[in-house]
Amino acid sequence: MNMSRDREAIERRFGPLGSGGKCLAIRGVTYSLAQLLSQIGVEFDDSKAIDALAPAEGRYVLRYIDGQDQRVVAAEFDDDFRLLGETRARIAEWEGDGSNLAYYSGH
Repeated sequence: MNMSRDREAIERRFGPLGSGGKCLAIRGVTYSLAQLLSQIGVEFDDSKAIDALAPAEGRYVLRYIDGQDQRVVAAEFDDDFRLLGETRARIAEWEGDGSNLAYYSGH
């Protein structure tokens, strides 16, 4: 994988990291970022939600940090919370190689 292309792919499709919302309304129910992590099954000690978006009707994206994998993840899902796909990029692509990646680890 080309590191800069992974970051570019995420930001080209969904905008700059952090530009999404802090909640999403799905089928008339508003979910916080923490609730969305749980709904799509990625609520772990080292998962940290960043933002959420609705790029198309019935399609949603939750961007979060997977601390164990040290990646930013753009997880796409439908209104039944079924995962449709994901794009991953190294955290260092945003923070540089001098990043304190231990901060993102739940350990």
